[in-house]
Amino acid sequence: MLRDGRLFGRRAGSFTLQWHLTNACELACLHCYDRTNLGCLSLAQAEKVLGDVLAFCRQAKVAPQVCLTGGNPFLYPNFLALYRAVAATSCSISILGNPVAEERLAEIVALRPPIYFQVSLEGRREYNDRIRGAGHFDRVLAFLPLLREWQVPSQVMLTVHRDNLAELVPLAIELAGQADRFTFNRLAQIGSGAQLALPDKRAYVELLKSYVVASRTNPHLHFKDGLFNIMRLHFGRPRSRGCTGFGCGAAFNFVAVLPDGQVHACRKFPSPIGNLLQASLTEIYASPAARRYRQGSRACRFCRLRNCCGGCLAVSHGAGLPELRARDPHCFMRERKQLLAPF
Repeated sequence: MLRDGRLFGRRAGSFTLQWHLTNACELACLHCYDRTNLGCLSLAQAEKVLGDVLAFCRQAKVAPQVCLTGGNPFLYPNFLALYRAVAATSCSISILGNPVAEERLAEIVALRPPIYFQVSLEGRREYNDRIRGAGHFDRVLAFLPLLREWQVPSQVMLTVHRDNLAELVPLAIELAGQADRFTFNRLAQIGSGAQLALPDKRAYVELLKSYVVASRTNPHLHFKDGLFNIMRLHFGRPRSRGCTGFGCGAAFNFVAVLPDGQVHACRKFPSPIGNLLQASLTEIYASPAARRYRQGSRACRFCRLRNCCGGCLAVSHGAGLPELRARDPHCFMRERKQLLAPF
């Protein structure tokens, strides 16, 4: 079990490797974090990485989870062979990607169904297609029943920013009966995302309030942003688990691996802690860089919600703040009485 006694005694029984197999993608989303051509690992290198992750998890006595993503993970040249290798292990497998043809879906289900397949939407049809390209919305809506037919749990994720703030709740409600799970996170103003703006704090709190109301009659709405826990604290409700189950789990129960083997505490902003072609995950996890990200922002160090929130380091970084010292720009812990009073 992973333990972090310095942060309110966090204990994790699982560890997630978010594996960005390739940056190649057929889309050109306006908020893409990274379109850099980093190449990709050979199958032999990828299998070595997989073995290293399993060794780390055995040593730490945690359940391994591998999330295959990209870019579009299906554009990784050795995707099916690597999926077969992961399916032969004890790892839980999930996929974050774009809709695929039924034949591709059938191939992976035959090996082992993923625990979920996540696709992304940025709003209703008109707005989404402005961000992700013409026809994308309809392709996603056609793919969701296909996932259900093949008994693969579906998840839809939205990246919220100022311009699609009003799209979020109507989209979430529209997906009732179509997506098994809906979540959202905030834009990190990194890469192409730097051209988009974030809402101000008051507008974001209003969104959280609207989302909570909608969730009461839409059980497929789930809570990823740790800032929801400020509301739960204020109203005496049980806390949600936050981004990775422990608030910000960057370099704690979660790391991201890039196509060239780089390891980052979080994919949404530059947070390098090592490279799996040069060091083992055990060594990288124990490194000073990983420990710094694991500790999170000093501004959250003594907050009573640290183990289920911790803010979003990527959002702080994208806003030009020193992410390991600053408070999340949308944190309303100090202003909660004022901002939640009408709720």
